[in-house]
Amino acid sequence: VSETIQVTSPMAPPAWAVMERELLRTVSAACIEFYEKYFDDRGFMLCVPRWGGDDGPDDAIENLTGWPILYALGGPNILLDICKQAQDGHILQYTEAKTVEVPFATDGMYYKEFPTMCDWLHNGESMSVFGALGLCDYRDRDYLRRLKRWAALYMAEDPEAPNYDPEHKIIRSLFNGSRGPML
Repeated sequence: VSETIQVTSPMAPPAWAVMERELLRTVSAACIEFYEKYFDDRGFMLCVPRWGGDDGPDDAIENLTGWPILYALGGPNILLDICKQAQDGHILQYTEAKTVEVPFATDGMYYKEFPTMCDWLHNGESMSVFGALGLCDYRDRDYLRRLKRWAALYMAEDPEAPNYDPEHKIIRSLFNGSRGPML
């Protein structure tokens, strides 16, 4: 049995709640300032898009890790807008970015909107913003389309990326992505 509780006398919010709101406001302002300084109007990070020493294009989008969570906790709507623009920009920037040093990235570091091939750690880092965006706007059509495409990479539904072995029910290689397994 549940009872309805009626509050009839207003009271000041507890100090911890006031401080929490101030923290969200301050961190949100810092995120916006960072974005305005280091990203262009396409959502491209102002950097030299490169593969790196032993890493991948995940480093660029990692700068926004936690921002979707900040929005979900009550940050301003502009955080969601920034995250979506940065995610779209990151995908385009690293689809266009090519390298001669890494064979599976000579035609773009991203393919079909996802990293061509990385180890699980770096694949996870590259997906940190993308994954959390589902908490913020799970009905977003672009998000849903990408989510289905990503799932297909690991469910034997994309013939160009046979990452999943349905016979043995395993991911074929620790290094995998939108161009399939490395090993």
